Amino acid sequence: MTLHFLKPALRMQDVYSFAQRQKMFHMKQNGNIVYPVWTSRRPARMQELLDGGSVYWVVKNQIQCRQRILDITDHHEDGSEKPAYLLLCDPQLIRTRPMAKKAFQGWRYLENDKAPADIGPVYAEDEAPPEDMARDLRAAGLL
Repeated sequence: MTLHFLKPALRMQDVYSFAQRQKMFHMKQNGNIVYPVWTSRRPARMQELLDGGSVYWVVKNQIQCRQRILDITDHHEDGSEKPAYLLLCDPQLIRTRPMAKKAFQGWRYLENDKAPADIGPVYAEDEAPPEDMARDLRAAGLL
C-alpha cells in the first residue's frame, strides 16, 4: 500500500521559487541526480513510502506539489551521534491541485486516498507567470 510524506516548504512564496531553491541542493546518487529531504526520525512505515510514495510539499498553507521518493538511506554527519535519514527524491516537482493544510512542524504521513491529484510539472522561476497574474492565481488558491 502506497503512503506519502507531507512536509512544509519553509519560507517559500510559491512553487516556482521553491523549484529554484531546490536546484541548489541537488546531489548525485549512483550516477543520478536526486533531491535529498533530511529527517532526524526514521520513518516507521518506510516500505510503504518506497512503494510509489512521494513527498508532498506544503507551500503557503496549501499542498501544492510533490516529488516521488526513490530511496531512503541512513545518513550520519561525520562525528555526529544523532540519527539522520535522507529521503532521496526525483528532482522533478509535480504540481498538484492545491489543498489547504494547517501549519505543522516536521513531517506527517499522507494516506494515498487523501493525496491531491496531479496537475503537471513545475518549472523554475524563470517560467513563472507574470507577477500580476501570479497574485490573482494565489488569491484564487490556484498557485
